[in-house]
Amino acid sequence: MKSAVLVGACCLVLGGYVISALAEENGEAYSNTEVLLHKSETTITKQPLFYPTGRQAQVTSLIITLAPGEAVKEHMHPIPLYGYILDGELTITYEKEAPLTFKKGEAFIEAVNTWHYGKNTGTEPTRILAVFMGAKDLPNVIRPPE
Repeated sequence: MKSAVLVGACCLVLGGYVISALAEENGEAYSNTEVLLHKSETTITKQPLFYPTGRQAQVTSLIITLAPGEAVKEHMHPIPLYGYILDGELTITYEKEAPLTFKKGEAFIEAVNTWHYGKNTGTEPTRILAVFMGAKDLPNVIRPPE
Protein backbone atom coordinates (compact mmCIF):
# COMPACT_ATOMS: atom_id res chain seq x y z
CA MET A 1 0.00 0.00 0.00
CA LYS A 2 2.81 2.40 0.89
CA SER A 3 4.44 1.70 -2.49
CA ALA A 4 1.23 2.53 -4.34
CA VAL A 5 0.87 5.80 -2.42
CA LEU A 6 4.53 6.68 -3.11
CA VAL A 7 4.18 5.88 -6.85
CA GLY A 8 0.95 7.91 -7.03
CA ALA A 9 2.58 10.88 -5.29
CA CYS A 10 5.57 10.71 -7.67
CA CYS A 11 3.23 10.65 -10.68
CA LEU A 12 1.39 13.73 -9.39
CA VAL A 13 4.63 15.61 -8.75
CA LEU A 14 6.16 14.66 -12.12
CA GLY A 15 2.91 15.28 -13.96
CA GLY A 16 2.68 18.71 -12.36
CA TYR A 17 6.29 19.41 -13.32
CA VAL A 18 5.64 18.49 -16.97
CA ILE A 19 2.50 20.62 -17.11
CA SER A 20 4.38 23.49 -15.43
CA ALA A 21 7.27 23.18 -17.90
CA LEU A 22 4.86 23.22 -20.85
CA ALA A 23 3.04 26.24 -19.44
CA GLU A 24 6.37 28.02 -18.87
CA GLU A 25 7.33 27.37 -22.51
CA ASN A 26 4.17 29.23 -23.55
CA GLY A 27 4.73 32.13 -21.14
CA GLU A 28 2.07 30.87 -18.72
CA ALA A 29 4.27 29.76 -15.81
CA TYR A 30 3.39 32.74 -13.69
CA SER A 31 0.10 34.53 -13.30
CA ASN A 32 1.69 37.81 -14.38
CA THR A 33 3.93 36.95 -17.36
CA GLU A 34 4.79 39.31 -20.20
CA VAL A 35 6.69 37.95 -23.19
CA LEU A 36 9.36 40.47 -24.24
CA LEU A 37 10.76 38.64 -27.26
CA HIS A 38 9.32 35.32 -28.38
CA LYS A 39 11.64 32.76 -29.94
CA SER A 40 13.48 35.11 -32.28
CA GLU A 41 15.59 33.33 -34.92
CA THR A 42 16.84 36.49 -36.63
CA THR A 43 18.40 39.82 -35.70
CA ILE A 44 16.57 43.11 -36.20
CA THR A 45 18.18 43.33 -39.66
CA LYS A 46 16.84 39.85 -40.57
CA GLN A 47 20.19 38.02 -40.24
CA PRO A 48 19.90 34.39 -39.09
CA LEU A 49 20.81 34.12 -35.41
CA PHE A 50 23.81 31.89 -34.63
CA TYR A 51 25.83 31.53 -31.46
CA PRO A 52 29.64 31.32 -31.52
CA THR A 53 30.80 27.69 -31.59
CA GLY A 54 33.95 25.88 -30.54
CA ARG A 55 34.43 27.96 -27.37
CA GLN A 56 33.05 28.07 -23.87
CA ALA A 57 29.88 30.18 -23.71
CA GLN A 58 30.12 33.51 -21.90
CA VAL A 59 27.22 35.83 -21.03
CA THR A 60 27.63 39.48 -20.04
CA SER A 61 24.83 41.85 -19.07
CA LEU A 62 24.95 45.62 -18.71
CA ILE A 63 22.60 48.52 -18.20
CA ILE A 64 23.65 51.35 -20.51
CA THR A 65 22.38 54.86 -19.79
CA LEU A 66 22.37 57.62 -22.43
CA ALA A 67 21.44 61.25 -21.78
CA PRO A 68 19.08 62.94 -24.26
CA GLY A 69 21.01 63.47 -27.49
CA GLU A 70 23.92 61.24 -26.39
CA ALA A 71 25.20 58.68 -28.89
CA VAL A 72 27.28 55.52 -28.65
CA LYS A 73 30.17 55.67 -31.15
CA GLU A 74 30.13 53.42 -34.20
CA HIS A 75 30.76 49.76 -33.38
CA MET A 76 29.73 46.19 -34.21
CA HIS A 77 29.05 43.01 -32.27
CA PRO A 78 30.64 39.72 -33.42
CA ILE A 79 28.20 37.86 -31.15
CA PRO A 80 24.43 37.96 -30.53
CA LEU A 81 23.14 40.73 -28.26
CA TYR A 82 19.69 40.93 -26.68
CA GLY A 83 18.56 44.49 -25.97
CA TYR A 84 15.62 45.73 -23.93
CA ILE A 85 14.70 49.41 -23.51
CA LEU A 86 14.05 49.97 -19.81
CA ASP A 87 13.39 53.72 -20.19
CA GLY A 88 13.41 56.30 -22.96
CA GLU A 89 14.03 55.93 -26.67
CA LEU A 90 16.94 54.65 -28.76
CA THR A 91 17.49 55.05 -32.50
CA ILE A 92 20.03 52.69 -34.08
CA THR A 93 21.56 53.61 -37.43
CA TYR A 94 23.13 50.82 -39.51
CA GLU A 95 25.61 50.95 -42.37
CA LYS A 96 23.18 49.50 -44.95
CA GLU A 97 19.77 49.65 -43.28
CA ALA A 98 17.24 52.35 -42.42
CA PRO A 99 17.48 53.58 -38.81
CA LEU A 100 15.26 51.78 -36.31
CA THR A 101 13.77 53.36 -33.18
CA PHE A 102 12.98 51.43 -30.01
CA LYS A 103 11.00 52.75 -27.05
CA LYS A 104 10.50 51.75 -23.43
CA GLY A 105 9.31 48.15 -23.18
CA GLU A 106 10.62 47.02 -26.58
CA ALA A 107 13.12 44.18 -27.05
CA PHE A 108 15.36 43.23 -29.97
CA ILE A 109 18.26 41.06 -31.10
CA GLU A 110 21.00 43.38 -32.36
CA ALA A 111 22.59 43.00 -35.81
CA VAL A 112 25.78 40.91 -35.84
CA ASN A 113 28.98 42.00 -37.65
CA THR A 114 27.28 45.17 -38.90
CA TRP A 115 28.61 48.68 -38.21
CA HIS A 116 26.07 50.81 -36.38
CA TYR A 117 25.63 53.43 -33.68
CA GLY A 118 22.84 54.19 -31.24
CA LYS A 119 21.52 57.55 -30.13
CA ASN A 120 19.05 58.69 -27.50
CA THR A 121 16.56 60.53 -29.70
CA GLY A 122 14.13 61.18 -26.85
CA THR A 123 13.80 63.89 -24.22
CA GLU A 124 14.61 61.76 -21.15
CA PRO A 125 17.51 59.44 -20.25
CA THR A 126 17.48 56.12 -22.08
CA ARG A 127 18.34 52.96 -20.14
CA ILE A 128 19.09 49.79 -22.10
CA LEU A 129 19.52 46.28 -20.72
CA ALA A 130 22.16 44.68 -22.98
CA VAL A 131 22.79 40.93 -22.71
CA PHE A 132 25.76 39.71 -24.76
CA MET A 133 25.56 35.99 -25.64
CA GLY A 134 29.20 35.45 -26.47
CA ALA A 135 32.06 33.07 -25.97
CA LYS A 136 35.31 33.05 -24.05
CA ASP A 137 38.06 35.13 -25.71
CA LEU A 138 35.64 36.84 -28.14
CA PRO A 139 34.97 40.57 -27.69
CA ASN A 140 31.42 41.79 -27.11
CA VAL A 141 32.09 44.99 -29.06
CA ILE A 142 34.47 45.91 -31.89
CA ARG A 143 35.22 49.57 -32.68
CA PRO A 144 36.70 50.80 -35.95
CA PRO A 145 40.38 51.79 -35.91
CA GLU A 146 40.88 55.48 -35.25
